[in-house]
Amino acid sequence: MHPRIIRAIARKDALDLLLNKQTLFMLLTPIIMALLFLFLGNILSGSTTEMLVYDPGYQPSQPVGVEQVLKGAFSNAHITQASSAQEVADAFGANGTQKKSSYAVGLVVPAGFEASLKAGERPTLQLYINGDDVNNQQNQLLQSALADYSRAVISPAPIALSTSTINPPASKSVGDALAGFYALTALLSSFFIGMAVAPGLIIEEKEKKTLRMLMVSPASWADVITAKLLVALVYQLVLALVVLGIVKGFTGQIPLVLLFALLGSLFSVSLGALAGSIFKTQAASGAFSGLGVFIFITPLFFSDLLGLGGNNPFAQVIKVLPAYWLGDGVIKALENRATLESVLLDVVIVVGSTLLLFLISVWGLRRQASVVSEI
Repeated sequence: MHPRIIRAIARKDALDLLLNKQTLFMLLTPIIMALLFLFLGNILSGSTTEMLVYDPGYQPSQPVGVEQVLKGAFSNAHITQASSAQEVADAFGANGTQKKSSYAVGLVVPAGFEASLKAGERPTLQLYINGDDVNNQQNQLLQSALADYSRAVISPAPIALSTSTINPPASKSVGDALAGFYALTALLSSFFIGMAVAPGLIIEEKEKKTLRMLMVSPASWADVITAKLLVALVYQLVLALVVLGIVKGFTGQIPLVLLFALLGSLFSVSLGALAGSIFKTQAASGAFSGLGVFIFITPLFFSDLLGLGGNNPFAQVIKVLPAYWLGDGVIKALENRATLESVLLDVVIVVGSTLLLFLISVWGLRRQASVVSEI
C-alpha cells in the first residue's frame, strides 16, 4: 500500500462528505439527537439543586472558584453560604445516616484552599451528598469537576476529597437509569454513521464508473478501500466521542467506555464495508443502513438497563445481535460495575463479529477488484 496515495484519497473523500449537504446533515444527525437527549434530561431533572457551602475564602466577585464548579456540575443549582463547617455537617449528619435534608449537596472548603494547593500541601474538601437528590452519575461528575478545578490551580494537585453520603441512592435509581439510557441510546445511534458512510464511499465509485480509472492509476485497490474505510472510521469515532461528551457519558469506568466506543465504531464500519461489497447502488445501500435501527437500537431495550431481559424469549433471540453485547458492555462501564469477567464475553463477541464481517467484506471486494482489473 502507498501511504501518500491513501492520504490523498482520504482527504478528498473527507472534504466531499462535508461539502455535500445531504451527507453533512447525516453526520450532524447524531449530534442533534444527543442535544435532544440532553434537553430531555434537563427537563426531567429541572428542579433546583440546593447546595450548602462553607467557604471562608469565598468572594462573590471571584470569576472562578469552587462555587462556580458546583454550579457548573448541575443544570439548575442554588448555593447557600453556611456560617461554619459545623452547620454543613449538622445539615447532613454522619456518613450513611438515613436523615432528611433540605440540601442535595454540602461542601466544606478549608481556609486558604488555593494557597495550600500552591504550597504543595494536601487540603481536604469535605463533600456531603444526599442520595435522594443526587444520583451516582452526578456524584461522579461533581467529584471529577472538583478534581479538575484543583488541577487547574496547580498540577498535579495534591487534593484530598472526603465524601459522606446520606440516604445512599438505590443500586439503580430513576435518575441513573435515565442518564444511562440517554448515554447508551445516543452512543448506539451514532453508530449509524459508520454503516452509512462506508458503503456510500465505496458504491460511489461503482455508480460513477470510476473504478477502472482508479485501477490504472498508481493507487491499488487496497489503497482505495483503505482510504475510504479510514474516512468512515474517523468520522464515526469522532462523532461517537462528541455524542458521549454532549450527554455527559464520560462517567463510570471511562477507559472501558472509550474501548466500547472504539469497538462499536469498528463494528459499524465493518457492517458498512460489507454493504459496500454487496450492493451496487446507493439506494440499496441506504435501505440496508436503515436496518441500523433494528441492529443497534432494539437490543438496548432488552439489556439490564431497563430490566426487560432475563428469561424473556425475545430477549434471548436479540442476543444473536452483536450490538446487544456492545450495549451490555457500555452500560456496565457507564454504571461503574464492569469487571474483567463480566465484559470479557462482550468484548470477544463484538471483536469476533467485527473481524468476521471485515474478512467477508475483503473477500467480496477482492472479487470485484479482480473483475475490474480484467475489464
